[in-house]
Order: sequence, then structure tokens, then C-alpha cells
Amino acid sequence: MLFKKYLSERDNARQEIKFLRFMVVGLSVVVLTEAMVMSNFAGAEKTIIVPPEINRSFWVSGNAVSREYLEEMAYWYAGLALNITPAVSDYQNSLFLKYAAPSEYGRLQAEMGARAEFLKKNNTSTQFSVRTIKTDEQNLRVALTGTLVTWTSDKKASERSATYLVGFKYMNGRLYVSEFKETSEQHPFGDPAGSQSRGA
Repeated sequence: MLFKKYLSERDNARQEIKFLRFMVVGLSVVVLTEAMVMSNFAGAEKTIIVPPEINRSFWVSGNAVSREYLEEMAYWYAGLALNITPAVSDYQNSLFLKYAAPSEYGRLQAEMGARAEFLKKNNTSTQFSVRTIKTDEQNLRVALTGTLVTWTSDKKASERSATYLVGFKYMNGRLYVSEFKETSEQHPFGDPAGSQSRGA
């Protein structure tokens, strides 16, 4: 009787040991899998850019963005480029170029760099106040018309009406700046046709 009990306890112990070994192997596989997944994500940086202040709701889809999103982003980029002083020009330009379309990066970098050098050389600042916004959704372009005030040192040098065009490219679910230039209030998109536009 005691011998049978001994055999039964030994079999139970063996089964428990076997079960615990399976558990250790299973947990080791889970730990290794988690380590591999975490190593894949280590250093992976995902940057999501939105305007600092969101006044209206907007949407993005696989191949299109809403008019509101275009307008909010154009307003923000115009602020980076035009509400500027010599002291912050390098920082704001680098932030602007961080979201430049890869195919247009070199051109935009040269244009923004030349503008920053002019501001520093002449100790000039500019301030742009937007009055109207026109949007060409089909071509991802936004024209902003407003008042551009230029200051030299602490004196107002000029104040004039100006229109700036901000063009975008939408790639891989992200909106990139592809164009930034001054146009005219009569032809805000730089062409007499004016494309499909909307006044805000």
C-alpha cells in the first residue's frame, strides 16, 4: 500500500515538473517575442503634425484631406514664414522645412535661407495678418490675403496688402509643404484661371 502511494506521488511529481517545464518554455517564448517587438519599436519616432491651435474639425483619408485641414495648416505655415524676426528666423525656418516635400526641399531651403539672411542683414521683422483665405482643394493649394507689416529695428518700414500661396503634397497619410510664394489678390493661385477656389 505504501509502495503504491509512493509511486502515485512520484508520478504526480513528475507530471508537475513536466507542466512547470512547459510553463517555463512558454514564458520564455513570450518574453523573447516581447523583446523582439520592443527592439523593433526602439528608436522608431512617429511625428504627427497638427496646428498649435485647432479652431475647426477636419478629416484626412487615404487619398484626400478636408478643406478645413488645408486652411489650418496653410495658416500655420504662413505664420512660421511671415511672423518672423532675425532672432527666431533659423528656428522657424528649420521647423517649416521639417515638413517640406522631399522633392521640393532643396528649393524651399534656398528660398527660406535667403529670406532669413535678408532679415538678419537688415535687422528686419515682418508680421502678417490674414484677412481672407481661398482654397483650391483639388490641387491642395491655399491662398492667404492680408496685411504684411515690415519693421526695421523698432520702426515701421512699410505696410501693404499681400497674398501668399501655400501648396501641399499629400503622401503616405501626411501633408507636406511643396510651395510657398507671394502671388496677387487678383490671381491668388498664380494663374488667371484661379482654379476652383473658395473665399473664407
